[in-house]
Amino acid sequence: MFGGFFVMYAGVYNKSLIPYLLPVGSIGVLAGILIYFRFGPVNPSIKTIECPRCGRRTRLTGEFDACSHCKQPLRRTPEGTYEPHVPS
Repeated sequence: MFGGFFVMYAGVYNKSLIPYLLPVGSIGVLAGILIYFRFGPVNPSIKTIECPRCGRRTRLTGEFDACSHCKQPLRRTPEGTYEPHVPS
């Protein structure tokens, strides 16, 4: 996304390239936005569970993760659920 902004900003230094740099930079910005939405916080495949410590909903991505609210370490069990984990 930032690359698209830099491409468009390059038109400030060479006015004859503005008609070419503006569409190319805009496509870069739109591609960046689409990537953020595809792989970012709107990803529905991330598990959402209720934290056993604070009771709030949190999203967990790996085998070992932590609650985003109270930072309680959590570990995925073989059944696919999460339980509190004390790192050793």
